[in-house]
This record gives sequence, C-alpha cells and structure tokens, in this order.
Amino acid sequence: MKETKTINTAQPKLTRRQFAKLLTGGAATMALGSLFGCTTQQAAAAEAHATFDYDVVVLGGGGAGVTAVGQAAAAGAKAVLVEKMAWLAGSSSLAIGTFYGAGTQLQKAAGIEDDPAGLLDYFLSRGGDKLDYDVQKFCADHFGETIDWLVGELGVPFKDKVSKKGKDTVERGHNCVNNAMDALRAVTAFAQEKGAEFHFGTAVESLVVDDSGAVCGVLAKRGNGETVRYNAKNVIVATGGFCRNEGMIDEYCPDYSGVYTEVGVGCTGEGLKMGLDLGADYVGHGGTNGILACPVEPGQSKLINKQALWITTAGERFTNEGGQTHDIYYDVAHFDDQKFYAVYDQAMVDALNEDLRPKFEFGLEEGMFAKGETVAEAASALGIDGAAAQAALDAYNELAAAGEDTQFKKKAENLIPLTTAPYYVLTMGVCTHGSFGGYRVNTEFKVLDTAGEPIPNLYAAGEVCCGTFIYDDYPAGGCGLNWSYTSGRFAGKNAAEAALA
Repeated sequence: MKETKTINTAQPKLTRRQFAKLLTGGAATMALGSLFGCTTQQAAAAEAHATFDYDVVVLGGGGAGVTAVGQAAAAGAKAVLVEKMAWLAGSSSLAIGTFYGAGTQLQKAAGIEDDPAGLLDYFLSRGGDKLDYDVQKFCADHFGETIDWLVGELGVPFKDKVSKKGKDTVERGHNCVNNAMDALRAVTAFAQEKGAEFHFGTAVESLVVDDSGAVCGVLAKRGNGETVRYNAKNVIVATGGFCRNEGMIDEYCPDYSGVYTEVGVGCTGEGLKMGLDLGADYVGHGGTNGILACPVEPGQSKLINKQALWITTAGERFTNEGGQTHDIYYDVAHFDDQKFYAVYDQAMVDALNEDLRPKFEFGLEEGMFAKGETVAEAASALGIDGAAAQAALDAYNELAAAGEDTQFKKKAENLIPLTTAPYYVLTMGVCTHGSFGGYRVNTEFKVLDTAGEPIPNLYAAGEVCCGTFIYDDYPAGGCGLNWSYTSGRFAGKNAAEAALA
C-alpha cells in the first residue's frame, strides 16, 4: 500500500451544468438511538450530539450507494444512506447512461447472440487479465443481470438499439433513453419504497472501529456543525472517486495531473482515505476515465465534430476523428500540452445550429478559436505550426476527394473536404470523468487489507473500488456505470444478510 498524503477535502462550488442535472432531495426523518458496545480508535473523545443505530450504513449518494441502500432495505435491514451534499451528488447523475453487459433481454430482442463468457474474454483482453480473475468473471456474469433488473423490475427506459463500444466487436452498450438519471431516479424510488432512509447534508469524517479493529459505525458532521455517530453492523463505502482531489490525482494518477474534471462535486476522495488509514489495500494503475472537451461548454460539446480535421500543436493530424472517444482521450491526455485542435471551413460554420452558433462566437471572442483566410493563418494565431497545419489540410482534402482515408481509416461519410475559406481553428482538450483506483475488494465486495484479508464489517461499491475491475484504460463505455450498480446490488444484499445473520 502506498503512503497516503494529507489531502484537502474542501468541497468545490457547483457548475451550472452540475446544479441543473443533480437530483435534489430532503433529509429523511432520523430516529434517535444509542451506541452499543463500540469504542473508537480515532476521534474517541469527540462528543456526539446524537447517535443512531442501523444494520447497514451506506456512505455516498451515487448509483452505487443508492442501489446498495435499496438492496439492503429490500433484504430486511434497517438501512440509511448518508450523503454530505444536499442532493444525490455522485457522478452517476451526470453520466450519459450507457450500461455494458451481455446476455440481456434487450440483446435477444435485437437479435444479438451473446453470453457472459464472450464478455469475460473481452474484459480479459482489455487489462482484466492483470487483475483478479474472479472479479472479472463476476462482472461478466452479472452485468447483464443488472441491466435486466433495471429494465424489468424497475422499469428504466432503455433504447431498443444496443451499440458497440470500445474495441469490442459485439453490441453490448445498453443506452438509457435520456441519460443516467433514468436509472438513478428508478433506484432511488426503489430504495424509498423498500424503507431505506436518506440523510443529506451530513459529511462522514471517519470510520469507527472497536478494539478488535472491526468497523462498527461512522462519525459524521451535519451542516450546522453538530457531530453525530451512526452505529452500524456493516458499513458500505460508496463515496465515488477522487478526481476533485488534486493531491490524490498527483499521487495515484500522475499522468493526469492538472486535467480539468467534470465528476460529481462530492468526489473528493475522503471516503477512500478513511479506509486506507485503517489498513485497506489500494489497487490502481494510474488510469482515469475521460472525454474530449471544448472550453466553451461542459460535457462532450457538439463542436467536437468528427467531420472536422483534428491536429496537434505541431500541426499534424493524429487520429481518426470519428474513432472511439476514450481512445483519443488517452492520446491527448499524454500530449505535453493536453490539447488538440479542430479545423473548420466556412461551410461547417454555416451549418452550426442556433445552440452552437453563440458558443462558437464566444470562442472566437475569447481567443480560444481563431479565423484566417488560410488554415495556416488561423493556426499560427493560436501558436500552432501554420505550415504543418496547411500541409495536413491539403493531405486530408486529397483523401476526402479520393473517398478513402488511407491514413487513419475514417469512415467515408465523415470524410468531408474542407475547401471553403475562411478557415477556423478551434482549441480542444480533455476532461476526466472518473478515477480508476481504490479499495481492493473481493466478489462479496468486502474491503480487503494489505494482507488480503477482509476488514470486518466494511464493504465498498462503485468508483471507490473500481480499480479491482478496471486496470488502466477504460474497457468500453458503460463499464463504469454498470460496475457501480452491480457492485451496489451485491454489496447491499451481502451487507444486509451478514448484519441480520
């Protein structure tokens, strides 16, 4: 286990996009209880204003945490979800809404022949062979089951079309009709129906352990400054990743230091650090999830147009502009300046819709985009090698005229000549959407210590333990979201059953 640094867990401000998309909620009524048979090793002298007794306490309000608390309540446990923000602030509320899985009813309806064995082979080919085999097989076996549960029992709306993602040759991407909020709303309603409680505006500050080292609750602070204790037979940490903690990114994912992030505002890493301080094992290989980004708006802007020509600061074309976003993200993230540029001609600008036009104009006004009678002129205005950019455009237009991209194999329908002056060069970059690393867990989602033994009464779900499943590069779009919901399903069920045994 790496020695962890002191980290800053200050909560950042919300962006407009995050505020608009997050699910709001009010604090549920809390029943007072008493603390039985549990002493603290950290913050032992802290005076709690109140104590609460539960079978299962879940930390973090994303897809993993909400699913976990719902499953725990469905199994008969008295369960509560504790969230530091005033709403469900996990990254799953911001996701596109793709779930990756095999052998589903949606695949069968679409005439796609598939099974978990084929998915396991794919996972192993994308770095899973370097991780715990049992966890890879568990995911392959149960990801499709989770999708069927969401569609069948919970009624989450999914598109009929199942899509190819990553480098997979089989259609395994199951897409929510709107976005990932379709699933989060459904599991929230499920959890509430089963009797789970939700306590918002309550920041957990430490795990509580007894004299044997077994976790027996958490110590938390409300927004009004009051300290509270939650006594629990089992605790599930589902606090997400750490992309909003610069110190942890520098330590665990140094290749992505300084990269802009759009993860949920709650993903500041303290949930992970609590367990590491108890001796939990960390597994991760420096990878992150991410997208391509345009500085004029958050998310994957439509200005990142696959019909444009994309070049580096050196003015060279570097990729198939219509290729897999995650693969291009990894290329750009490792550029020295972590930037790339899109070349438009006037015809592309004229085709912009009323939503994109003002964003494009804003980019020009702010100097993030440049205009010129030639691409060399526009590129030079942004510090790009103009002669190289002109050569790249000339070569690109020759390929477009021939109807075949012999350089990067871009599809013919996206290979459009850029010949109408003036020309525009748009600055682009990358944005992290998740960290790949965290607690080492087993297939029961128990947190393991550095000796490979379970820490008594401690479970984890979601991004906080995704390093057990994802090696360094993202296998395919939808793997992270399904890891969160699948790990939440089983962590909640297992923790409840153990608490009630």
